[in-house]
Amino acid sequence: MKKGWVIATISICCTVLVYIFIHVSRSKSYDNNHSLSVIPSGAALIIKTDNLAYIQKLIRTIDYTNELESFEPIKNRFDQLSSLDSVVNNEGISLAKEINKLPLYCSIHAQGKDDTKALFVIELPNRRQENKLLRFLKTAPKLGFALSNRKYNSKSIYQLKANDKQWFIHIKNGLLLFSESSLLIESSIRQQLSNDNWTNSADFKKIQKTIGAGSKINVFVNFEQLPEVLKVASASNFKKKVKVVANQSKWAEVDLDIENNGILMNGFISTSHGIISQLLSNAQPQRAKIQNVLPGNTRAYMSLSLSDGNEIKKRINNFHKKNTTNDSYRNTINSWTKSIGFDPENELFKHLSGSVALAYTDYNHLESKANGFMVLKLNSESSAHDGLLNIARSLQAKLTSLKIKEYKPDNDLSYTIYRAFDQNFIKHFFDPIFPKVPQKYMALFENNLIIADATVLIEQFIYNNILNKTLNNSKTHQAFLGQFSSRENMFAYCETAHLSAILGGAFEPLIGNLSENQKETLNNFYGLGTQLSGTGEMIYSTSYLQYLPTRESEPRTIWQSLLDSTVYTKPVLVKNHYTKEREVIVQDNANNLYLLSNSGRVLWKKPLDSPIDGNITQIDYYRNNKLQYLFNTKNSIYLLDRNGNHVANFPVRLPSKASNSMAVFDYDNNRKYRLFIACENKKVYLYDTKGNIVSGWKFNKSEGTVSQAIQHFRSNGKDYIAFADDKRNYICDRKGNIRVKLKNNFVRNHNSVYHLINKDKTNDALISTNKDGLLLEIKLSNGEVVQNEITEIEGNHGFDAFYMNNQLHYLFSEDKRVVCIRQDGDELFDESFDQSINLTVDRYQFSSKDIKFGISEKTGGRIHLLNKNGDLYKGFPLKGHSRFSIGFLKSSASRFNLIVGGSENYIYNYQVD
Repeated sequence: MKKGWVIATISICCTVLVYIFIHVSRSKSYDNNHSLSVIPSGAALIIKTDNLAYIQKLIRTIDYTNELESFEPIKNRFDQLSSLDSVVNNEGISLAKEINKLPLYCSIHAQGKDDTKALFVIELPNRRQENKLLRFLKTAPKLGFALSNRKYNSKSIYQLKANDKQWFIHIKNGLLLFSESSLLIESSIRQQLSNDNWTNSADFKKIQKTIGAGSKINVFVNFEQLPEVLKVASASNFKKKVKVVANQSKWAEVDLDIENNGILMNGFISTSHGIISQLLSNAQPQRAKIQNVLPGNTRAYMSLSLSDGNEIKKRINNFHKKNTTNDSYRNTINSWTKSIGFDPENELFKHLSGSVALAYTDYNHLESKANGFMVLKLNSESSAHDGLLNIARSLQAKLTSLKIKEYKPDNDLSYTIYRAFDQNFIKHFFDPIFPKVPQKYMALFENNLIIADATVLIEQFIYNNILNKTLNNSKTHQAFLGQFSSRENMFAYCETAHLSAILGGAFEPLIGNLSENQKETLNNFYGLGTQLSGTGEMIYSTSYLQYLPTRESEPRTIWQSLLDSTVYTKPVLVKNHYTKEREVIVQDNANNLYLLSNSGRVLWKKPLDSPIDGNITQIDYYRNNKLQYLFNTKNSIYLLDRNGNHVANFPVRLPSKASNSMAVFDYDNNRKYRLFIACENKKVYLYDTKGNIVSGWKFNKSEGTVSQAIQHFRSNGKDYIAFADDKRNYICDRKGNIRVKLKNNFVRNHNSVYHLINKDKTNDALISTNKDGLLLEIKLSNGEVVQNEITEIEGNHGFDAFYMNNQLHYLFSEDKRVVCIRQDGDELFDESFDQSINLTVDRYQFSSKDIKFGISEKTGGRIHLLNKNGDLYKGFPLKGHSRFSIGFLKSSASRFNLIVGGSENYIYNYQVD
């Protein structure tokens, strides 16, 4: 009996142990420490994420998925992952759902001469999940999918065909491998069976330790294999050149962060014997300065920033010493030294401050191969000038002169453009760093040496800097740079819309011949930038691709000049009494007054106490045919000469704050000016040009506040000084006595002024509108007021009257509407606008019979020019943020200039046909 119990007990225990063993075996957890090692060593890129679902969600939800998918290589990778959703078992569960919460590796490999393939490796948590996937595969034929199985080195490779997609699959030891390429699966199996584990290399282990904590996507770059992948995307004449990439590093790791506003990558690069490693290893990052001078229309640039020129020289020399080029490099320099009697290498680099850049703009369309120019920042232009020219003369001793031309942006400035060093001098030093080194022409400008293969590029560099139209002053570019550190050693940038134009020749299969859809895609992104900084024996990198589909396109202007703030006043075209040409005077919202030359250069800037009220008038104060600028602010009357200096006793402090803009009258055209201004104390003051109050003006006080400028009219031999406050109208003689007493007074609309009609006739009159939008006529002969409701107009409106073809016309403006009506009631036009407009509509006389109307939006950022019939003039609307002036800046011009306030503190000069 006892023996039976013992046997039974042992049997039960064995059964339990067997059950536990089987259950544990099926549920065995995998540590997956060997996931990376199953990837074939030929991988150029390896992408790792801890959660496949995270990648799939990004693909579905980021704002620019459609843009990315317009490029075939990216679309193929997205499609590969998405196709897993179509593989569904008999329970309706997709293969994607089974694996979407599991860690994923994706490696990119070159295959053949012109193709790349991806291998996906997914970490399985335990044997239960592994068996489940195997069962999933084996039921595929019942679900209509084609499945086959073959052995390779005794390991199973499944071939699954589903919805026009073909997958090769291998499952073993807690890893699921799948790829469109059977060769990659076979290569992985061979690697698993070998003892050679590339992940044990010191370079990779070092870079693997740099993975950022909490990063969701990591990318490993194998520089040794990267050229093979780049060849697939390279033009035939560029395939050999990509080999140089292999020398730049062994491995790199970047943490990838994908957001709706762009893609950010941060990480480390190991050093090697390539030029980038030699330049940046143990380098001290510097504050970037080169963007301060690069033109605002720079489409791409690559910059190097080291401590000084000698540091650049030392590192270039080290590069050649560690490669096979040192003898050739030194022999050329020694030959120059022997020929010219001094060492040109030392002479050049001692003048460099340490910042150098190669940049590309969109100016030189006629000479596309000469679109790049170099900028080398100098320690001192004055000390470098003779030394650099001495190098150029010595290397080109046969030339009688280095001077090519004088570049004159305007009458007061001149810059000499020289023939550059020739004999591949600059190229000899910088060819390993930059893809192309220009060397034909050069000029010096404010501690910068500019070298280009077309003189127009040097001229435009200088011109943009004179106007302060540089990347440093571009809010869009500065916001882009906000993703990067303020210190760096190298930076490369390209506007995405110009990727094809700048890099398409090198990477023709990828971006050389873009479709219209792909061009639109690139336009929706702003720029792609990469920053590199030395951090000991490694290089820290940051790359950023910014998605910015809503940014405004750059206006097509003749010039744009930077002010300290946005334009406040309407820009005024004023006369230069020396050259007889036109210049521009304007005030910004920081209360600075500027005079700009007709080339857009700021001639001077004058800070004022407050904003200017009304117009700026030119007068001849000294009566010597030299003109000054007269205007008022709330507190003072100013008179400035053409150099921005105060004249005589000005500025004159007002006895009370001004309530309107000053009016300037020259009754008899004898330059004895009279200045009228109303103040908040309800008094109207009359000043002479010396700034003294004229005692003969007898007007006492107005009942209300005068807000519009006082006006002067002359008809039938009589002078009328007319103005209105918020209670009544006043029509005086030149001494301030009431000349016309209105029989029925009214409150004039605060945006309206008077207009004289029927001049020198018995029925002469002043017309204006009241606060209710009614047209009123004041007969000057007897003060009778005639009311006329010519059209329905809002209470808050603007009003203008003018003669065209000897007929009187009325122009009314409302919040979003402009109406033009003839005196007989016929309507010429009635135009509506999407945005609120300024009620002051400017009128431009293009010819005796051609009048146009200028409308500016209050906040919409556009300006409109209407023909006399109300049609929009060709080319409009344009971008602009103020009222605008139209005229000829130069007497030789055949087209009108339009001057208007622009965005980002610029003032624009457009050309109008």
